[in-house]
Amino acid sequence: MYKNLKQHRFFKVFRNLYRFLKYCIYNDKYIREFEIAKSEIARIKDQTLVLNIFNYCHEFPELRENYKTELSYLINNPANIIFPYKQLKKLESVQSGYDNKRKLPYVIHNGKKLYFPKTWTVNSAVSTYTNFIENENILGGSYKEKSPHQYESDTFRVNESDVLMDIGCAEGLFALHVIDRVKKIYLIESDVFWIEALTATFEPYKNKVEIINKLISDIDTEKTITLTSILKKELTSSLFIKMDIEGYEVAVLKDSKDILNKISDIRIACCSYHKQTDAEELTKIFTSMDYEMEFSDGYMLFIFDELKPPYFRKGVIRAKHCRKMENNF
Repeated sequence: MYKNLKQHRFFKVFRNLYRFLKYCIYNDKYIREFEIAKSEIARIKDQTLVLNIFNYCHEFPELRENYKTELSYLINNPANIIFPYKQLKKLESVQSGYDNKRKLPYVIHNGKKLYFPKTWTVNSAVSTYTNFIENENILGGSYKEKSPHQYESDTFRVNESDVLMDIGCAEGLFALHVIDRVKKIYLIESDVFWIEALTATFEPYKNKVEIINKLISDIDTEKTITLTSILKKELTSSLFIKMDIEGYEVAVLKDSKDILNKISDIRIACCSYHKQTDAEELTKIFTSMDYEMEFSDGYMLFIFDELKPPYFRKGVIRAKHCRKMENNF
């Protein structure tokens, strides 16, 4: 019995964890074993989720048709399940390098340097960038069968002379992608971890880029700022807002409805996958403001939240409205 138990993958996982806790401070070998154990635990967790999804869809046959493409992918690909779609193509190559003066790694995107934090290696920067383009497909390009995390579409785009507000911009890839199209960009990022790299990336465009290292909130303080405060500066402009703020999208939009109703031309691409009810809540908000809406193509399995039936979540909601100006400020 013990011999059979030792062959079981769960036994191996927890054996490796035990060895790590007991010996890793003395031997790098067990640090490597700990990484292997973590990967195995993540793999088992994903497989359990996939099994739960199939069991649920078996109970509700109509869902099998709704999620036919996603289920077909999951049968053969129980790993890498966040974006459950076939890979159609890949990048041919990624130009990259290390800026010795700034001590920052970078990749080249459309001929422009996109910098990453100094604690990262060039390989980490390339891997992250490749994931954004090929797997998350945030900029489009049909790298996968469907693109639930894509912000723009053929009919919903950042227009010439727009003001872009990139809220939760992180490394700033989306903003850099459209930098030549826009009149001005506000980069709102609360995590100081990204600020040095963002400053380096957008230094050539500092005449039309403003970096705001604050948390979007319902009050203006030294460390927080309201969306209303930012929007007041650009009420007469055509605006494109991209919002990815880890599940606070609903709260921020609810708090900003009054001013959003006073803007003449606005398009909002807002992440809708962080929480179970985000898609429903965001739809209600935009409906109440008479916005036209569409969701991005496909679904996500956001494994970093507690997923509940029906498990699949819409990735991005795109909403727009054109109206006459009502400037009461």
